[in-house]
Amino acid sequence: MKDCAKMNKSLFKAYKLIELDVIDSTNNYAAKLLDKTKNVDGTVIMAYFQSEGKGQRDASWQSEPGANLLFSAIVDVSFLTNKTYFLLSKIVAIAINETIEEITNNNSFIKWPNDIIIDNKKIAGILIENIWKGSKLDTAIIGVGLNVNQINFNDNKNITSLSLLTSKTYILKDLLNNILEKLSKLISLLKDNEIDEIQNRYNNHLLFLDQWKVYTLANGKEIEGKIIKVRLDGLLVIETKNKSIIDFDFKEINLL
Repeated sequence: MKDCAKMNKSLFKAYKLIELDVIDSTNNYAAKLLDKTKNVDGTVIMAYFQSEGKGQRDASWQSEPGANLLFSAIVDVSFLTNKTYFLLSKIVAIAINETIEEITNNNSFIKWPNDIIIDNKKIAGILIENIWKGSKLDTAIIGVGLNVNQINFNDNKNITSLSLLTSKTYILKDLLNNILEKLSKLISLLKDNEIDEIQNRYNNHLLFLDQWKVYTLANGKEIEGKIIKVRLDGLLVIETKNKSIIDFDFKEINLL
């Protein structure tokens, strides 16, 4: 394990990088760190291999050792509320999405609630775990997995990586710094209540926005509708053919 203090003062309040060769999950490590000490805002835990990497909806994140960018960032989010907390997920998605587009020169998309899709394939995922103090939001653990140099995904044709897209090899720390620089600026926008700019940048790459699609609900039924927005609390808003407006939570609808 390497502990590199304050690599870049412009990131968060204090950017402290903890590098780990192997860990069960960077989010788990971050949670344990939060239990032990208070002054960890801006700490980033980066692992070269996760034995139990976590994804959304109890999914696992599979990654070859040393091939991909796997990290968790601890962020003070006490300025958010239970009605606006999903804005954090939005800015993380924006930061990753814009980094990928700069590298590949191709459009990538944010698939609600928090996957990044390019060329109709998943390239990154986000898992944010919020810590509450009573009814108030206190801290967030932002977990990110970005496929970088891995080129073999066991014949899974729905997954890709930066190397597969560009035929290049990348330095993981450079990508980490790029994402965190963008995230730092977006957090400043969030604190300055620049909600419209965040919403516009998010919507510009929201997968299926304003497109008529048939979606499968958790109960097996299908509806035809179009995504019109993602609310500040994270609910997906869909307009149906009969002009009904329906809000969906994370596990209530499948966008595939």
